[in-house]
Amino acid sequence: MDFQKVGRARMMMRLPRHRKQIADANFLAITDLLEAYGKAAMARDELREQAGPAPALLKEYEDLCRKLEDDILRMLSAVSPRMIR
Repeated sequence: MDFQKVGRARMMMRLPRHRKQIADANFLAITDLLEAYGKAAMARDELREQAGPAPALLKEYEDLCRKLEDDILRMLSAVSPRMIR
């Protein structure tokens, strides 16, 4: 599974104001974050679907997803427009 593609699509839905910037960003630092976000978001969603998931583990993944979202947004705001496409 292409977790970077999953993470990119989910971030584009999560941050519609930055959709084009997320779609066009293609440098190693952002693709690594998007891949990590894709993996974390899928794990979080699987935990949510389980009957009676461990609340501490679910919270840990929700916090991780929020942190990755913040990191991606911070990186996009700091990067030069020349680095995007």
